[in-house]
Amino acid sequence: MVVVSHGGLADAMVAAASMICGDLERVTPVGLDPTDSPETFGERLAAAIDDTHPTLILSDLYGGTPHNVACVLAQRGRAVRCISGTNLGLLIEAVSTSEELDDQLVDRLISLAREGVVDVTSRLSLSRD
Repeated sequence: MVVVSHGGLADAMVAAASMICGDLERVTPVGLDPTDSPETFGERLAAAIDDTHPTLILSDLYGGTPHNVACVLAQRGRAVRCISGTNLGLLIEAVSTSEELDDQLVDRLISLAREGVVDVTSRLSLSRD
């Protein structure tokens, strides 16, 4: 699994997930540095992908350079699946599963990530009524 982001967010997300899940030796963060071009970022991302196994790439922002570069790799036939708009809950669920990387898993991860985005104030107000 690879987590891609703008700046150091990928490193921080993997570090936070490792606080909860323990060592994440099979998760590689790859951050887009301000000096990176899409090509240099793509080279670093490609180097982080193990072509012997399907790879899940989680990106921070749909349509951003990390997402776009990951999509190019997927379109070139690399065995990758990309999910954009990742959050810590999604990352924790993804590293905790032993399921095969297929459409069902991707759909389940996206559903769980959406469920993790909550208007807490509204829920608190409803519980007081």
